[in-house]
Amino acid sequence: MKQTKKMLYPIGMVAKMFNISVSTIRLYENEGLIIPIKSQGQHRYFTPADIQRLECIRDLIEKKGLNFAGIRLMLSTIPCWDLKPCTSEDRLNCDAYYKSQVPCWMVENKGERCKNENCAECPVYQESAQCANIKVILKKYWRTPLDED
Repeated sequence: MKQTKKMLYPIGMVAKMFNISVSTIRLYENEGLIIPIKSQGQHRYFTPADIQRLECIRDLIEKKGLNFAGIRLMLSTIPCWDLKPCTSEDRLNCDAYYKSQVPCWMVENKGERCKNENCAECPVYQESAQCANIKVILKKYWRTPLDED
C-alpha cells in the first residue's frame, strides 16, 4: 500500500501565514486550542487541518470577539461521546462527559476509550478544525426550542 506523506508547515511559516508571532501560536497550544506535531527535537509542525483550525481560532477572536475561555467553553460542548461513540461505561469514567469546561482533548481524566489515544488524530479534534463544522456539530446535537419548526 502506498503511503502518502502529510504536508507539514514549521511554526515560523505558519506565523507568517497569519501575520502573528510564534509565541502567539505557542500560546494557542498552551491554551489547548491546537495540538501541533512535535519532532524529537520538540520543533512544532502543523498540518493543513491545523492551518484550518488556526483560521477558525483567528476568526473567533478577531471577528466574533471570543477570548480563549470562550473558545474552550464552546469546544467543550462538542459531544465527543456521541461522535466517537462511547459506551455508557466510558461516559461514566470520563470527565469530558460530566464536568468539563474544556475540550475533550484537554481533559485529564479520560475514560478507557480515549486515555491512550493521540488526541490530534481523534475524529473529534479533526472534525472541529473548521468553524463551519463546529456549527454543524453543535446544531445537530444541541437543538433548542428556537430550532424547532
